[in-house]
Amino acid sequence: MQNYLWNRVPKVSSSLVMGMTLFLLGCGGPEDMRPPRNSVSGIVTYQGEPVEGAIVVFRPAGTEGQTANGRTDAEGVFKMGTFEGSDGVVPGEYAVMISKMESTDAVKVLPEDDPNYDPNPKEEAPPENLLPEIYSKAETSGFSVSVTEGKDVTDLEFELNDD
Repeated sequence: MQNYLWNRVPKVSSSLVMGMTLFLLGCGGPEDMRPPRNSVSGIVTYQGEPVEGAIVVFRPAGTEGQTANGRTDAEGVFKMGTFEGSDGVVPGEYAVMISKMESTDAVKVLPEDDPNYDPNPKEEAPPENLLPEIYSKAETSGFSVSVTEGKDVTDLEFELNDD
């Protein structure tokens, strides 16, 4: 009887492993139901120099498209994303907004029992845009982008000046 069971164990184990493998291969996860996106990238310069840390926002100009954004690296290069990371841009017409906000030190909040606690703290000024304000608004930036379905856009150049 014991030999009979031991002879069956390898057959059951291999069948179980093969069945689980086939099951897992069939489970590819949920289908991405989000609209198709195209890769969109480019460079931002200010007075001829690359801008690091600028935020680039694409706002739909009409009913087609969906807001997308990106951030420039040390070379001024950005890659746009709509839903996550740099996953691309939904086809459509877009107005472009570009800004770079100054970094501010985090305000340290002290507990009430701390001897340095101030019950009437000074109000902090909002961070300042380090680029000309004209580029931070869709209506005044002067930049627009057209993204066509199935066609990547990888050569955008946004040159900012003090004009």
